[in-house]
Amino acid sequence: MKKALGLILIIAACVVGFLSIRGTMPFMPVFGTSMEPELKAGNLILIEEISPSEVKEGDVIVFTIPKMVREAYNYPPVITHRVIKVRTSPAGVTFRTKGDNTGEDPFTVRPQDIKGQVSQQIPYAGFPLLFFQSPQGLIFIIIALSLFALYLYDEELNRGKQKVHRGIFAPVIEESRRTSRVVEQRIEGMEKGMAGTQQALNSFASAIEVYAQHLQSHTTAIQGLSEASQELKKGAVEQNKVLAHLLEAIEQKRLAREEVTPPTEPVIPKAEKVKFPPGCIRSRQPIKQQPIKEGKIFWAG
Repeated sequence: MKKALGLILIIAACVVGFLSIRGTMPFMPVFGTSMEPELKAGNLILIEEISPSEVKEGDVIVFTIPKMVREAYNYPPVITHRVIKVRTSPAGVTFRTKGDNTGEDPFTVRPQDIKGQVSQQIPYAGFPLLFFQSPQGLIFIIIALSLFALYLYDEELNRGKQKVHRGIFAPVIEESRRTSRVVEQRIEGMEKGMAGTQQALNSFASAIEVYAQHLQSHTTAIQGLSEASQELKKGAVEQNKVLAHLLEAIEQKRLAREEVTPPTEPVIPKAEKVKFPPGCIRSRQPIKQQPIKEGKIFWAG
């Protein structure tokens, strides 16, 4: 109830301000500077009712301007000017007006157009009301009132929105929840499978690590054997070189000995006496020594 009352008061103030510009209220702001220094722009003037027959020259009156005259001379709907002449005719009384800082108005004021005369003014109190005259002011007031209403009735609007939301989107929400549960179950199954796969991968990684350690030890041993083989090859090469030098030295010594030692005649062994067993004819002669031919030994029997 308090929220509604506050909003109503604000709207009423806006309506009163708008109507004051149209001259329908007993007060109105001063628009321009046509009446300075008597009336200053932005002041709020109070309008006192007066009979057209009581208006005299020099009075400052508030009067409306017909639509055709406004369009023809680009005047505002309501103005405040000073009466400079009162005309009386068989048709009635009319008035000629002008601003203190402007020339005479190009039209005649009728008695029915007079709203009243200025009784007093309040300085600077008309500026808020002048804001309603501009398009920017009207847009600002509409937006401000809309935001204020939303602020006041935020809770009610939220409850209504929730009801509409549940009524329209309840099936979709339920289906979405069901789908979410199915997806969560599948995700849990995938996580379990991934956990088993991770465990298997960890075991495989451990086996690979052990195999790598063994392979590293074997590689180290093979490298040691290779180095030892290289050393053996180097030793064999050195040994072959030493043996070659020894053989060469022995060969040189042998050749030198053969060149120094003169050739000698071969020693021919003496013929052995042949012994015959008892009862054999001893008719055989001892072996005769044959001459040596061409350095060879020949035996004759």
